Amino acid sequence: MALPADSPLGSDPTPTPTAAAEPGAPPSSWWTLALLVALALYTLVDRQIISLQVDALRQELTLSDFQIGLVQGVSVALFTAVAGYPIAWLADRFDRRIVLACSIALWSISMALAGSARSFEELFIASALIGIGEIGLLPIAYALIPELFRGRQRHLANSTLILGGRLGMGLVIAFSGWLIHGIDLWREALPELLQGLPTWRLAFLATALPGLIFVPLILWAPISRPVRDAVPAAGPAVAQRASRRAPPVLPFLRRQWPAFVSFYLGVGCMVFGIGGVLAFAPAVAMRQMGASTLVTGNGMGAATFAATLAGFFIAQVGYRRLEPWFGLRLPAAMLLGAAGLGATVAVGMLFSQNTTQLFIGVGLYLTAVMAGTLLYPTALQDITPAPMRARLVSIGVTTNIVLGSLGPVAVGALSDQWKGQADALLTAMVAVAVAAMLLSAALLVPVLRRFPATVTAARDEEARLGAAP
Repeated sequence: MALPADSPLGSDPTPTPTAAAEPGAPPSSWWTLALLVALALYTLVDRQIISLQVDALRQELTLSDFQIGLVQGVSVALFTAVAGYPIAWLADRFDRRIVLACSIALWSISMALAGSARSFEELFIASALIGIGEIGLLPIAYALIPELFRGRQRHLANSTLILGGRLGMGLVIAFSGWLIHGIDLWREALPELLQGLPTWRLAFLATALPGLIFVPLILWAPISRPVRDAVPAAGPAVAQRASRRAPPVLPFLRRQWPAFVSFYLGVGCMVFGIGGVLAFAPAVAMRQMGASTLVTGNGMGAATFAATLAGFFIAQVGYRRLEPWFGLRLPAAMLLGAAGLGATVAVGMLFSQNTTQLFIGVGLYLTAVMAGTLLYPTALQDITPAPMRARLVSIGVTTNIVLGSLGPVAVGALSDQWKGQADALLTAMVAVAVAAMLLSAALLVPVLRRFPATVTAARDEEARLGAAP
């Protein structure tokens, strides 16, 4: 079932005969999508609390910048690398509601544990458990969307998930700043037992509470079972075959490993650079430029929000203009362009003299990378066969989380090494961002050539599985 050479990038991995024949998604599908967006935003709050309270947390627990990087980076990377694929395997075989509900419950409990940490070791373990709770969300979401939406609605749903998460990130950063400000403002109204706790501990504890609402909502949501209840457009044979067992992914990966390695690592290096900037830009504003927590939260939130809107606009215009030139190669072309532009823009942050200039630099940097990555989920869905999609997506998401989590470690290590310099933290952050973007560009060059063939191979694999006895 090979795709024609001129097949548009936006073609559905499991196409229907005509666009007119595609039924619209029911309200339950849109409700599920809204819940997934809300969960994606909820699981961003932990990073913002650490970023906005980094100095208070560092002083109370006597941590170095390197240890802060370990908490935000290695603790997440090590454990998600181990847990990510097994969770996706469970999602490909069992009720996704239970898998997702358990993940969010673990995330919430781990936030409370982080708020009660008394040492670097306890905070490290709590951060690792937070990462394990978070790792199951995106593989399940990216595997669900092709089952809930067809044709053009699939692309709209993908854009809603990624755009909603990115627009919401700005609001989450600003909300985190207001949460911390509100805790200090209304401390006297809290129960006496809590009044003496540091602000960062109370922020962690407060963030854990919404899990009591989200877990029942997930269990009630109309989320399907794995592929056995889906892939209707791929034919009943595929669904019947998938219902017996989840097919192994290793044979497919062995045949397509050059494209997947380049794609996974190329995007992962980009996320590595983004992780370092988002983790330490607030600390640069507060430590080197004297900004308050509220000003920093609002500034970072505004920069992220504006960058998301600008990146979305650039991506839409670029898609329409470039699609005739690149066809199926368009995702790789946009990612490659984002890496090159991101490296150039990141250099400009080095010359920031005040918070306004810093936040503008961060906004321009995020605009560049966001404009290139809006097609990332669609690209992953296109190159992965439906019966093994959650697991293959999980490898990509895990790679991004691991490398993105290591970004803060690299920044923290360089900052400690250069601590004699007045602008050591800013210099370290920019150095990591530029190096990551250049390496990403080098890795994404081969994807330009291999991407169309990999999409075709994924469709052929679906046909082979469907034809198997």
